[in-house]
Amino acid sequence: MIKLQNKSVGNIIVTVIVVLIAAGGLATGLFASHLSSNTPVEQTQGNLSTGSSAPFQLVLVITTNNFYNASVGYQPAYFVLQNGTLQSSANITIPANQKVELTVINYDNGNGTVSPIYANVTGTINGKETIINNTNVNSTNGNSQINVNGGAVVSSVPVNNIAHTFTIQNGSNIILNIPVVPSSVVQATFELSPGVYTWQCEVSCGSGPTGWGGAMEAPGWMTGTLTAD
Repeated sequence: MIKLQNKSVGNIIVTVIVVLIAAGGLATGLFASHLSSNTPVEQTQGNLSTGSSAPFQLVLVITTNNFYNASVGYQPAYFVLQNGTLQSSANITIPANQKVELTVINYDNGNGTVSPIYANVTGTINGKETIINNTNVNSTNGNSQINVNGGAVVSSVPVNNIAHTFTIQNGSNIILNIPVVPSSVVQATFELSPGVYTWQCEVSCGSGPTGWGGAMEAPGWMTGTLTAD
């Protein structure tokens, strides 16, 4: 596991912890509604900023106990945190040629099999991401008390300590890759040219003998479309 040292990362930690606390309650409350369907909630996109010089805020939440179907069972899924609710990640829209501050709140405390090429942070500002743990501070699956151990700014993550990735690539060219460690909050800033991109988790965390079935191939679960407009 990554050892996160107790060092200040300024306003980033404060901002992410506030988002984390809010999202923690939302994720718990919305599990039940998601379990009743084999598709995510209605597909929506984030709100585009209007004339602001501040980075566009995109918050994604990864949850685990999402009912896929009777044969597959439960699968992990990415959601967009928007207007106080978890929305589908099948179609995400961001502004093109503008800095996007991405926060990934991961409630999955396990890891998976992934190629070493996805251990590196790619396509972010300065090739870095900030990792803060622990998202499961108030979860029945984790510690029952607040236990945030600090933040670390990294350019790569040990391959055996990756739960999911948020990856965009064109053939063998990796445009954006953000590795997400178990039970963590990850924050990174990036910018994309206009276009329609496919995002994909590159950790085999789905169903079937290879782990690439189920959520891995279903839009709004571990893959989807990201439009920079």
